[in-house]
Amino acid sequence: MVGWFAKKMQNSKVYMCIKEVKWELETTDKGHHATILALGQFLRQEVFTDIELLGEALDRPLDYSRDDLVHFYEMLENIRNKNAIQLEQTKKNMRRLGIELPEASVQHVKNTSRGLEVWMCTLGAGIAVDRRDDIRDIWKYLSASRSHLEQAILGLRQVEKVTEEMTGMPSAGMFGNFDIEKWIAACEFIPSIFVKELDF
Repeated sequence: MVGWFAKKMQNSKVYMCIKEVKWELETTDKGHHATILALGQFLRQEVFTDIELLGEALDRPLDYSRDDLVHFYEMLENIRNKNAIQLEQTKKNMRRLGIELPEASVQHVKNTSRGLEVWMCTLGAGIAVDRRDDIRDIWKYLSASRSHLEQAILGLRQVEKVTEEMTGMPSAGMFGNFDIEKWIAACEFIPSIFVKELDF
């Protein structure tokens, strides 16, 4: 009984994540989609590499057990939740100093979380198997935005610059030496389970 309830709760979380990501992509333009794609692929290429086997699971989630996928999903979920808490704490601290965190910075954190959620949804293909079509649609929206990637990446670099000016600290730690050619190439990646289903 406990196992059944835990599985139901896990499925509910995955369903909600997929629903929210798909809805945002349905109601925004390709420029925004490209920003989410760029952030998600940056995370995959530059941040997730320290998590053993995660890269393979993001490419081929159906090759992994439900328990493994839930483990990876909850790892990413914890990162997302910590980022949200940190954002609220930063806003609170700045208000105490009589400063409002710029809306562009707030939106950047939200976009980064959405990029992270794309991978949570991808893992969800092996957890909430009845939502696989929705996850394929998410990747279809993202892949269709590739012609907007260069502008999206330039926008992210501008956020990096503004952050440096606002904090007085070098911004190289945000995106490092991830040059635009490498970034665009990384955005060609589509999880293997959806490659044949997307007509590009």
